[in-house]
Amino acid sequence: MNKLLGSLCLLLFWGSAWHSAFAQELNILHTNDVHSKLTGYGPEGEYSPMVTGNDKTEGGFARLATLMKQAKTKAPEKTLILDAGDFLMGSLFHVAEEETGFQLNLMKKIGYEYITFGNHEFDFGVGTIAKIIKTAKANGAIPQFVASNMVFDPKSTDDDELQTLFTDQTIKPYVVITKNGLKIAIIGALGIDAWSVAPASKPLSFPEPAKILGKLVKFLKTTEKADIVILLSHSGFYPNEQGGGYYGEDLDLAKKIPAIDIILSGHTHVKTPEFIQVGTTYIVQTGAYAANLGNINLKFENGKIAEFKFNLIPVDDSIEGDAEVNDMVNKQIEFINQKYLSGIGLTYSDVAGKTNFDVFTNYAKLKESNMGSFVADANMFYLKNKGMAPDFCLVSAGTIREDLPKGMQGIITVPDAFRVMSLGKGYDNVPGYPLAQVYVTGHEVKKLMEILTMMRNKGGDGYLYFSGIKVSVNSDKGFLKKVQKVEIDGKAIDISKKNTKLYSIAANSYLLSFIGRIKEMSKGLVVIVPKDKNGMPVTDMQNQLIDIDANKTGTQEGKEWIALFDYIRSFPITGSNVSVIPDSYKQFDTTVIDLKK
Repeated sequence: MNKLLGSLCLLLFWGSAWHSAFAQELNILHTNDVHSKLTGYGPEGEYSPMVTGNDKTEGGFARLATLMKQAKTKAPEKTLILDAGDFLMGSLFHVAEEETGFQLNLMKKIGYEYITFGNHEFDFGVGTIAKIIKTAKANGAIPQFVASNMVFDPKSTDDDELQTLFTDQTIKPYVVITKNGLKIAIIGALGIDAWSVAPASKPLSFPEPAKILGKLVKFLKTTEKADIVILLSHSGFYPNEQGGGYYGEDLDLAKKIPAIDIILSGHTHVKTPEFIQVGTTYIVQTGAYAANLGNINLKFENGKIAEFKFNLIPVDDSIEGDAEVNDMVNKQIEFINQKYLSGIGLTYSDVAGKTNFDVFTNYAKLKESNMGSFVADANMFYLKNKGMAPDFCLVSAGTIREDLPKGMQGIITVPDAFRVMSLGKGYDNVPGYPLAQVYVTGHEVKKLMEILTMMRNKGGDGYLYFSGIKVSVNSDKGFLKKVQKVEIDGKAIDISKKNTKLYSIAANSYLLSFIGRIKEMSKGLVVIVPKDKNGMPVTDMQNQLIDIDANKTGTQEGKEWIALFDYIRSFPITGSNVSVIPDSYKQFDTTVIDLKK
C-alpha cells in the first residue's frame, strides 16, 4: 500500500514537474469586424479567389478557409480560431441571414470555434439576432457564442428568445477548454462605446466590462484553474496620433484586470502590426473585413506565458481559395439574386459604372473626403428623378460604411454600391434605411445649420454632408451666431425669425429622427420642430417616408444605396462603354465656407 501511494505521489510530482518544465505551445487565429464580407474587400467584380496573382482585393471566406484549414491540418491540437464580434452587417449577405443563417454555418465550417457579439449584431433588434442564430442552428453546426456581460431584462419579454439560447448554452458566459494540455478560459464582452451605439439591443444591457469581468477572471484562475484567460472584447482602442502608442477601453481594462492574459480586440477597426503589452496582458486587433488574419504563437511555461509572437497574415490574392467554400458563397449569391434583388429590377452582377479614382471617407479628416458629398448628391439626383424635389439632402459620416476603391479596373457593381450605405432595413423588408422627408422654417434651417456645423467641427459619426445647400459661417462668432448666410439651390434664403416658409430636408429615416431630438440633446437651447408638408409637427417618422412610385399600392421606399447605383449609372458613357464618375468628385466637401478664412 505504501509502495502504491509512493508511486502515485511520484507520478503526480513528475506530472506537475513536466507541466512546469516543458513549454506548451498554442496557435490562435483570430478576426474582428468581418461585417459579412464573405467576398472580401475591394471591387466585387475583381474578387477571384480561385485564381492567384490577378487582383488586389483583400479578404474573402474562400481564402480565409484555406488559411484556417492549413493551420488546423498542421497542428489541430494546438490551434484555436476566434472572432471578437461584428461578424454580421456590411454586405448583401447579411440581408439573407434572418431567413438562412448562412454565415454562422459557414463560419463553423471554415474553422471558427468561439465568437462574441459586436454592436452590429443587434442592428435589426434582439429578436432578429435570436432568429438568425436559431435558423443557423436548425441548418447545422455554428460556433459557440461567449458573452460575459450580457444581462437580460426580467420585466420585458422582448429578449426572451435570445435568453432561451443562453438557457440551452448556445450562448455561454464563459468556456473552459483544453488545448495541447493547456487549460484555456474564453470570455466575451461588449464595451461601453459599442453598447452606446447599439440602441436596438434594448432591452438587453451590457454593464461596463471592468465591473463584471474582475470577479469572473478571478474565479476562472482560482477555481477553474485556467492557465490562460482570453477575452474577446468588442470594445477597442485607437492609435495616439500625437504621442504615439494607443489609448482606449481595452488598454484601460487591462490595467484594471491584469489577470486577463490576452485581449483579442474589435470595434474600432484598428490594425496592430505588433502586439500591445499592458503589464502582463497582450492586446491585438486585426483591422476589419478579414483583410488580415491575426496569428498568435505562444509558449506557456512555469505557470505563465513565456513567449508571445504575433503577426498579421494578409488574406490576399496570393492565397488560392477553398473551392467548396467558394461554391457555397456563390450559391448564396444566387439565393440573394432571386429572393431580394429581382423584385427591385437588379441582379448581383449589374454594373453601375466605373471610377478612375478612389471615392472614400477619411475618418481621421472627414472634410478631406469625397464620399459624403457624392452620396448626398446621389440622393438629390435620385429623388428629383423620381419626381420629388427636396430643398436639400443630408448624409451622416456614421452611416457611410465603405469606400469605392478604384482597384484595377474601377468597375462598380450592385454589391459595391450597397456596401457603401448598407445599414438598416426598411418597412418593406428591403435592406437599407428608407429615405424620408421633413420640413422646417427658414429660421429653423439656420438653427439646424448652427448645430450641424458645430458637429462637423467635432468630427466623428455626427459629421454631416450636404447637397443642395451651401452655408457661410464665421468661426469667430459666438455660440449659435456663426451661420451668416444659407443658400439653397444657389439662392440666399431669409434666415430670420420672420421667415416661416417651409423648406424640405431629405435623408434616411434614421438620421432625420435626430432632428426632433435636438431640443433634448441641447438641453432646450435649440428647438427645431420637424413638420409634414402641411406644417404639422411630425409624430411618427414612418409617415414621412418618401414614396418613390405613387402609382403602386403602398409606400415604395427609396434607398440610398439604390440612389448611389442609379446616380453612377446616369453619368456619360465613355470609351469603356460604361458610365464614369466625373473628375469633379475628386474634390473634397465645399458646402460649408468659413468667412473668417
